[in-house]
Amino acid sequence: MAKDGKFAAKAEEKSVHAVNGAVASAVNKVLSTLTIAIRNRVDEGLREINKVLGEIKQGEGSVAKINE
Repeated sequence: MAKDGKFAAKAEEKSVHAVNGAVASAVNKVLSTLTIAIRNRVDEGLREINKVLGEIKQGEGSVAKINE
């Protein structure tokens, strides 16, 4: 990259497209990786919530039987 924030490429249009394509590919790979990481983390959190809710429901059933 140059100081002005533009990519350093020859003035030829083919070079500009090649650089832009490479950058777009790299950005897409990073975004895909982040999406997968976020999904995995959300899934872990949801599994933990399900586990806690299951324990609460089991506890409510035994409390209801004791109160009867």
